[in-house]
Amino acid sequence: MKFPNFTHFSPSSFSTTGTQLEPKFIYVNNSMSWSKAQKFCRGNFVDLAIIRNENDSMMVEKFGPFADYSWIGLYRDPIFNWSDGSSVLFSNWHNVYNVIGLMKVICGVTSLRESGSWEFLSCGRKLPFMCYTKLPRVSSQQYYYYGFLRALE
Repeated sequence: MKFPNFTHFSPSSFSTTGTQLEPKFIYVNNSMSWSKAQKFCRGNFVDLAIIRNENDSMMVEKFGPFADYSWIGLYRDPIFNWSDGSSVLFSNWHNVYNVIGLMKVICGVTSLRESGSWEFLSCGRKLPFMCYTKLPRVSSQQYYYYGFLRALE
């Protein structure tokens, strides 16, 4: 499989708890349906991006220059969940009403031009997407560089 273009951001903070894991978000500039994007993320990283708090949301927002919409791990069938099965406890809904009509299953996108706010679209639409992987947090003697990498095919 040809590996698509991707960009990643790493956390800028450091912690004294060296055993915890922190997410790293990867923007994949290759348009796929939500389910194919999820399969790609699970095969190459951990899963589609799961945004659990304001810090995660701010990291995802940094991808704004790359695309308008990107799939994240959010879906509704019939309730809101993340792709790992966990509940949605933090939210960043777009303030404009998102018409979903009669669609039973809908999938979440982050609107990168709208401060990373969330909306729903038909899961079959082909869009770039965000994956995540886990990075160990580092001790206070070490600093985790807020990394930016653009890898080309």
